[in-house]
Amino acid sequence: MKIGVNARLLFMPFTGIAQYTRSLFCELAEMDKENTYILVVHTDISKKIHDEFPDNVEIKVLPEKKFPSMGMRKTWWEQILLPAFFQKEKVDIAFFTYPSNPWDKKWYRNGIKTAVTVHDCIPWTDKNYRRGVLSKMYHSKTKKAVKLADIVFTVSKTSAEEIANVCDVDKSKISVIYNDAPQTYKTPLPEKYIEDALRKFGLKKDGYILYAGGYDKRKNVEFLLSEHRKFGKLSLVLAGGKLHEDSLYKSFDSEVKENVIRTGFLAEKDLAALYHGALAFINLSEREGFNITILEAANCGTPMILSDIPVHREVAGDCALFADISREGAAAEAMEKILDENLRLDLIKKGTDLAQKYSVKNSAREVKRVLFS
Repeated sequence: MKIGVNARLLFMPFTGIAQYTRSLFCELAEMDKENTYILVVHTDISKKIHDEFPDNVEIKVLPEKKFPSMGMRKTWWEQILLPAFFQKEKVDIAFFTYPSNPWDKKWYRNGIKTAVTVHDCIPWTDKNYRRGVLSKMYHSKTKKAVKLADIVFTVSKTSAEEIANVCDVDKSKISVIYNDAPQTYKTPLPEKYIEDALRKFGLKKDGYILYAGGYDKRKNVEFLLSEHRKFGKLSLVLAGGKLHEDSLYKSFDSEVKENVIRTGFLAEKDLAALYHGALAFINLSEREGFNITILEAANCGTPMILSDIPVHREVAGDCALFADISREGAAAEAMEKILDENLRLDLIKKGTDLAQKYSVKNSAREVKRVLFS
């Protein structure tokens, strides 16, 4: 059998969907040698990413049409070029790693089983993500198309409930397959490597609190900066950068004080080193579908401070300090509490146990079961 995959976001390796695509299809193809996986991208990706995949994975470049608008190029690629490519390749299953499955109902009469992964409902429920007319039209179409798919995968029970309500999808069609952290965060690092990575940014072990993640509005980074100023101790390290020049990501441009350090985008191994060296990891996001940084921190033995939202409770259990982000000062209080060594040791132990609960092998095995049933 041939499985065609919309792997468009592999060209943005720092995104959660790219990590999801890489880890899932590396593992799935490894355990399913009898089938061929065709991962389709719109532009060349690095040889390093290419070489991670088993031999039964083919990575095909399907170039975009040269429309003046980036949104038009993306939409035409997703809705016209990619479906036509899958039909030409005679794939048996079409897998869309984010909501981009065909809007045209005729597609679903062609005998190709269609699966889509919906990581969260944020673009459909948060108006900040659909401000222009074309954006509103695009997200309206993607929401309606989710219901047309044969299989809907998602990454948490929290998201599954929301998908059923927002997209009017029958719950029996939705399969929850949890994420896992990439192997880099599970692999022990030499102390020398950690020390060298910290030295690049003038950091000392246990001398800072780490934030890793996005900078769009829901990530609540401006609130994090405000709470850190109230805390007034240790440095705050902001890893990563903004993916788009857009007002939605303006928190990245917030004024920072002397004890706030920006690293820019980092290689996974260097980010893992920063997790290992941090006194704690903090994430005060307002909304998430899963939040894979929780498992990155847990695998690196880093105590966590998380916003008290349902999906964080679902994923992290009792392995973190939770802060009520609706109350000013709550996160600063959590930062003060995390200075207690006994508390940190307890959270580290719980985080180590938490990391064992999530497995990309188990996730891929479950995807395979659902996909081929």
